[in-house]
Amino acid sequence: MPDFHILQPPGFDLVPTWQWLMATWFGTGLVVPFRAGLAVFALLPLLLLSIKLPRLAVPMLAIVIFALGVYVSSAIDLATGVKDDRRIVIDEVAAFLLGASLIRQAGWKMLVPFAALFLFLDRLKPWPMAYVEQVPTGWGVMLDDLVPALLVGLVFAVVQHVWNRQSR
Repeated sequence: MPDFHILQPPGFDLVPTWQWLMATWFGTGLVVPFRAGLAVFALLPLLLLSIKLPRLAVPMLAIVIFALGVYVSSAIDLATGVKDDRRIVIDEVAAFLLGASLIRQAGWKMLVPFAALFLFLDRLKPWPMAYVEQVPTGWGVMLDDLVPALLVGLVFAVVQHVWNRQSR
């Protein structure tokens, strides 16, 4: 059984509470060993509810979260001197939402496999993700997760498009 515990927030007492709350996606990034997986899978009900919303609702929300993520992860980096602290999961949240918006056409039934593959690649950090991670401050923190989300989202969307054309 995994060792389950709660970590102290990054930058606690060094940045305003709202910053570490956003960076840890309301504390999900503090729950070991789940962190990013918990933050991403907590979004699934929101995405299922968003089916009735306009097509641009999810990507617009993701862009706002992405911009906020650049800000709060930069603030925590400056306050603590730790770049891309593993407790920061707002990057996975924003990237997952952007990637998920690509597979909306493919169908929301693809969300769980998309999430699993995205989290696997995020953890593995193959090229070009490891390269993008070197971008300074919060931009690097946020961009290294955006690359696998967009790549996996595009692959899923293309596969589903081809599948749909052959099924006709």
